[in-house]
Amino acid sequence: MYMASFKKSVRPEMPRAGLVSERDLDLIEAILRYRFIPASALIRVVGGNEDVTHRRLRKLWEWGTINRWAFPGLRTHSEFHYYLDNRAALDTLVLHERLPAAGVGMLDEIRDNRERGSAAAVLRGQHMQLGFLQHSLMISRMHFMLEMSERATECLLQSWAQGSQLAGRKVDVPRIKSSRVDNQYFWQESQSIERLPIEPDALFTLQFSTRPEGDQLAHFFYEADRGTMTTTAMFRKFRAYWHFVKKQQHREAFGFHPVRAVLIETTTEARARRLMELVRHPLIGGSDRRTGLFWFTISPLFTNKEPSEETGGARVLPRWLTSPDGVMGPIWAMPDGNLRTLADVKNS
Repeated sequence: MYMASFKKSVRPEMPRAGLVSERDLDLIEAILRYRFIPASALIRVVGGNEDVTHRRLRKLWEWGTINRWAFPGLRTHSEFHYYLDNRAALDTLVLHERLPAAGVGMLDEIRDNRERGSAAAVLRGQHMQLGFLQHSLMISRMHFMLEMSERATECLLQSWAQGSQLAGRKVDVPRIKSSRVDNQYFWQESQSIERLPIEPDALFTLQFSTRPEGDQLAHFFYEADRGTMTTTAMFRKFRAYWHFVKKQQHREAFGFHPVRAVLIETTTEARARRLMELVRHPLIGGSDRRTGLFWFTISPLFTNKEPSEETGGARVLPRWLTSPDGVMGPIWAMPDGNLRTLADVKNS
């Protein structure tokens, strides 16, 4: 049962006035950068006293500068998750010279968030919206782990892009015909051409400063798979990626070369194994093609909980918060079963 009476979801009619602090600006900047982010991550991104950060987040929410939601539960609600749906946030950053100007993409995203009404949709239990938000939080989690890994490794997250920045690109591929026999799918290429979209959930570049100059950058596409897409839809997605990289259209579309890997984070080991088999299909990455383009991992490696060193083991937190640099470890499986790290220079 979704509890619309959750009092902390109702702003006061007359919020108390106050001055914008440097921490407020840091928080708004972080929310803008991550798009959707839980309070536990914000506290680590911004730093400083946790109680003060919670108070400033509440104040910004009361003013209407930022918005938030909590996933309702039977007994308690989740922590708050923050996002921007008001231009006032961007105007505040511009006024305090934290942002040169409110870009068109930023304004479009804020408008979309406002029209989507995520906070109200969560309270109403709208399943399509809940799916969108869970997917968005997977992307935000990956962004957070990569950014936080800079503090424990020699790797720098040089750039991160997602959303509208990556939309609108397509690649020409031979059209395929699909059939299903005895619960098995069969595909065959035809002579006609179809245009498939290339819209990764994220595109990021890592810089390894200890490597020789000219060999320091590694570029990755990232896909957050919640296990809801059909086999046929995933097949089309993988084919689009393979042709896009093979034709080197990423060089013209995104301005970099080569693609180190397409990273797929999915929900379970069983789902990962099914997707690995899919990319081994002759029409995607058979024995004579680049099966090594696709690397897989599973969300439980990040979401399983462990005692927190921050509290002397008194609290149990998900690994992505306690050990974000785990994303840099040997957790990325290729279809042949070999494990890779994001720092691996090349496939063997």
